[in-house]
Amino acid sequence: SVKYLETLCFHPPCHHPPSEFAFARFGLAALVSFPLLINQRKDVILAGLECGIWITLGYVCQAVALADISSGKCAFICSLTVVFVPVVSAILYGKPIKPMNVAAAMVALAGVGVLEGMLGIPEMLGIQAASAQTEVVPSTTNALASSSLETASAIGPIQSVANALGVQRGDILALGQPIGFGYSFCRIEHYQEKFENVPNRVLTIAAAQCVAAGFLSMMWVLSDYQWHFPDFGYLAEPHRVATIAWTGMVTTVFAIFLEGIALQKATATDAAITFSSEPVWASLFGLALLNEQLGATSYVGGAIIMMACLIGSVSDLGEEEKLAIAEGAVVVDIDAAPKK
Repeated sequence: SVKYLETLCFHPPCHHPPSEFAFARFGLAALVSFPLLINQRKDVILAGLECGIWITLGYVCQAVALADISSGKCAFICSLTVVFVPVVSAILYGKPIKPMNVAAAMVALAGVGVLEGMLGIPEMLGIQAASAQTEVVPSTTNALASSSLETASAIGPIQSVANALGVQRGDILALGQPIGFGYSFCRIEHYQEKFENVPNRVLTIAAAQCVAAGFLSMMWVLSDYQWHFPDFGYLAEPHRVATIAWTGMVTTVFAIFLEGIALQKATATDAAITFSSEPVWASLFGLALLNEQLGATSYVGGAIIMMACLIGSVSDLGEEEKLAIAEGAVVVDIDAAPKK
């Protein structure tokens, strides 16, 4: 839907920064979510605001990095979330790293690499060495990031680190995706457990995340326009309003709320593995709505990613079966105990 909005608003290529789209999307999400925070506990609201900061970090780094690197490379770096989350969960919260989750993470990385064209099937099988690095193809998204890219260029340390490592600045900025998105999974899971007995905790945390993202995106667009709001009149057309409403309410508010519900039962690592399937759904919707063409690598990569999700699910089912057997054993022992 974001790509659809970009195509509708900017053809021929635009000269608007990504902060405008971020504010249109997250600003609407914040307006819809803010009433849900009324009369809720302040500590739960603060927890959600913190999680929203981490999510916004991921989105901002993604938008700015796309001006410097290809979308395929950016998506592949984002998929490192499946590695970042279990490591952070183990270090900060003492969560065990299950071998099946490690296997699922590696399979997911390979799948994203194939789907996004970063890893060819022959290279993955070890038949031949990887070819030249993917080039940045000029696109609407690249043009959108022009203003914010200039801001990023002024950040000396990032460019210095990129030069020292022999990579592009966009590669360094794109690392903010797994850090932002991944750490938000860890923190949401933590707060779900901490406020387990608090009513409406899922809705409150989700709404606060949207409010935080809306406020930070507003600050972003203001910084791009020397602290003045730009003219959003070009968006005031029915098809554009409908697309903004979809991205703001469905793919943001509703998606974040469902994520909170899932993290009541699933772990942050499970969420990260599922998150890696995002390119699959994006490709399928692109095929259905934008008439985009899918090649053999798209189907193969998508199948590999879904296999990774299946591996993670099988691991969870195994844990549930062990728990059920253990509980059943306790019940049998109690029933079998002689009565006095």
